[in-house]
Amino acid sequence: MYIDELRKSKDKPQVAFHEFALSTGTHPLHLFCFFEGKDNSYYIPRIKGFTNDYYPVKCGNKDAVLTVYRLVVGKPEYNKYKLGFFIDRDFNQPVGHKQPPIFETPCYSIENLYVSLSVFRDILTNEFHLSEVSDKQIFEDLSNLYEARQKEFHSAMLLLNAWYACLIEKRDREAIVTGVSLNNLKFNEIVTIKLNSVSQNYDIKKLNDTFPNALEIDETVLREKIELFKYIEQHKVFRGKYEMEFLLKIIKEILFDSYNTKTIAKEKIRFSFGDGSTLNQEQLLNIFSAYAETPQSLIDYIKIVTK
Repeated sequence: MYIDELRKSKDKPQVAFHEFALSTGTHPLHLFCFFEGKDNSYYIPRIKGFTNDYYPVKCGNKDAVLTVYRLVVGKPEYNKYKLGFFIDRDFNQPVGHKQPPIFETPCYSIENLYVSLSVFRDILTNEFHLSEVSDKQIFEDLSNLYEARQKEFHSAMLLLNAWYACLIEKRDREAIVTGVSLNNLKFNEIVTIKLNSVSQNYDIKKLNDTFPNALEIDETVLREKIELFKYIEQHKVFRGKYEMEFLLKIIKEILFDSYNTKTIAKEKIRFSFGDGSTLNQEQLLNIFSAYAETPQSLIDYIKIVTK
């Protein structure tokens, strides 16, 4: 019975803290790494570049990591251990300087580190087994296709990201709930991604209808945020899960075309994971981790916490 209850509540901050407290006795010299959700698949290979003596602790969401941080830092007896806390920036204000320090992604989330054109080209080379030299034409065609569709995707997602960012800012400013959970918004209902086009399937009315309890955002404020978001690095600032979903969808579309209609590649493209039809975001986080970008701020942080 106790084991069942523990399993159900494994992401709760108190459970993560308890795991840490117990593990200090068996791993006193290890770096204790506190992660959001499944982010460890990105961080651990990078941490191993500096130490093999680490202990991962999954805390749940960002708030859970910060709760565990307060629990650990609030007890002086844990100051002697090496500690690393890793969170996504999201649309929130930076957490700022803390002691011990917290690593916060310089982009929305770790997913954003998987979706640049350069990362996609690495995927073409290593997982699609395409040579930039001997497969030059198809390599460049797919690179150009990705770049064009990503630009259209960002145009389609501009309103949603701007609206949601305004909600978060109002929530933090007024200490109230947003009335919105984007997990309830199905990706394929708001955008359609095909090899030759990306189309937007929503407007502000649909967002308000879908989330009737959402905070009301002044139209002028929303317009200003939209204008601001037109000129930032959108693949870094926009919501990471949607960015990753775009990458996943494009890969599936390329492979489907390669196996069937062959409008882009005239021959079947070899992919390390079959036809890609069963791939999901969690798998992408694992299998493409080696190609994801590594911010200098993360390298600097790991150096500090492993000393």
